[in-house]
Amino acid sequence: MSKIFVITVSLGMLVLHSKAQQNLVINGNFEEYWYCPPILSYDSFPCKNWYSPNRGTPDYFNICMFDSLKNNNYITSISENASIGLGLISVETSSMEHIQSQLSLPLKKLQKYKVSFWVRLNYKFSDYAAYNIGLYFSKNKNVLGDYLISKDNYIEGISPELKAHISNKQEKYLTDTNWIQISGVYTAEGGEKFITIGMFWDEHPKVIELWGNAKNNQSWKNTKRFGKSVKKYLLIKNTFMIDNNTNALVKRGQHFPYYLLDNVSVIPIE
Repeated sequence: MSKIFVITVSLGMLVLHSKAQQNLVINGNFEEYWYCPPILSYDSFPCKNWYSPNRGTPDYFNICMFDSLKNNNYITSISENASIGLGLISVETSSMEHIQSQLSLPLKKLQKYKVSFWVRLNYKFSDYAAYNIGLYFSKNKNVLGDYLISKDNYIEGISPELKAHISNKQEKYLTDTNWIQISGVYTAEGGEKFITIGMFWDEHPKVIELWGNAKNNQSWKNTKRFGKSVKKYLLIKNTFMIDNNTNALVKRGQHFPYYLLDNVSVIPIE
């Protein structure tokens, strides 16, 4: 009897531990899709349970596009088969790309959660590198405004209350082409259902000053001044890359930092 009792308790503890380790992010490794994405198509987002919360156009890459992409610079992923690409912010228009997903369960009040996602800079499509990459929890999906009138640029869409809950360290630029984990612990307010990943409010004093000027007077001149502040204070330049075939320096011509994202998780802590 005692042995059976011990076994029963052990199995019960195992089940509880398993539940505690449940990832609340559905399709966090982006492996599942509604249909195989067209190559370099910017007008669709077939990854299951993920979508753009504004008019930005994040990219979905999957090995199903064709097998020869597996070793391509932009398809490589932690999970082997899929990743998402984000152009964080344009230095010309301050437009941004974010991705969003609904959790399998709402977060419980005062419950702690281990949050993690992986990123890497894609030099092939980046003129710049950034440090401001984060994850934001919300109770509704309209973080950046209703989709029909959504704000897909920093000046209109980002405000002081939109500061990432889990983020990379300030001014620690993510220049590595290897995968880097961004993680932390989040204590829930209760009822959060959505996660949004991308660039959020930055505390750099000069950026705040010029954001205020552009917000109050949305002239092209102020927009350009803000773009220059983004380039100077939030990004570092990475204008050239090596062509593997010729070993020559080639210009990218992409006016934003472009990152790949993979393996997103939100797990309750016991």
